[in-house]
Amino acid sequence: PKSNFAPCELFIKGADFIIHTAAVVGDPASKLFPEDTKSINEGASYQLIDLARQSGIKGFIFFSTCSNYGIANDLATEESPLSPLSLYAETKVNVERYLIDKVQDMNWVIGRLSTIYGASPRMRFDLTVNDFTLNAWKKKYLDIFLPESYRPYIHVFDLANVMMNVIANFDKVKNNVFNIGFPGENYQKIQIANTVKKYIPDTVIDILKEGGDKRDYQVDFSKLHKFIDVKQIFNVDKSVAEIHEMLKNGYIANPELPVYYNTTPKLS
Repeated sequence: PKSNFAPCELFIKGADFIIHTAAVVGDPASKLFPEDTKSINEGASYQLIDLARQSGIKGFIFFSTCSNYGIANDLATEESPLSPLSLYAETKVNVERYLIDKVQDMNWVIGRLSTIYGASPRMRFDLTVNDFTLNAWKKKYLDIFLPESYRPYIHVFDLANVMMNVIANFDKVKNNVFNIGFPGENYQKIQIANTVKKYIPDTVIDILKEGGDKRDYQVDFSKLHKFIDVKQIFNVDKSVAEIHEMLKNGYIANPELPVYYNTTPKLS
């Protein structure tokens, strides 16, 4: 069928680097749209990689995810076994393998991203830190499954800063897999909830006995910081305060709008 979009070749032509972020993102969205997830996250990624190989670009940066680790008993390094628990993570693992096993004629970097948070031009209120802050502000209530489970987190602008440093040092980092984040930024869900409660004290925290997300992993970021010198600017505490102020001051008039979510918002 005829597309309204320009072909990828036009965007690749003359580019030095490609940062490939396009995907159906997250476990809930991949469950809702499994066919699109396979088609976009895998099929379209393979096509883009092959087009990039033909273009002679300097480097291809693929946004993968630390969700690839699934459940990890030890601190997960880039060499740890991958155990994806969702279709979303499975597609990311498959594209990683394609780059590692099939692509020797183009330089690439694979970045396994921590869970992103923080205020941004297009807010995501379906990400843990942002979601907890919004629900506490609006409903004074948080329900949490597996409160002691861990995940790593990174502010969206810290991620952008890391990527700029990766590009600036590409000859040094090329053809490597990196966990993207900062030391000390692995948090339990209950730690994030308690941080939110510090700013919204009348929040009630309810622990659920059942839930769908069983991911539990802490991640080691030492490899990244051996290759590049990049400093962390934001942390969870500072960002909860930032988002809370943003909501109180009405900078986002209607945070329930679908544009702020990759799936249907939970608020009512």
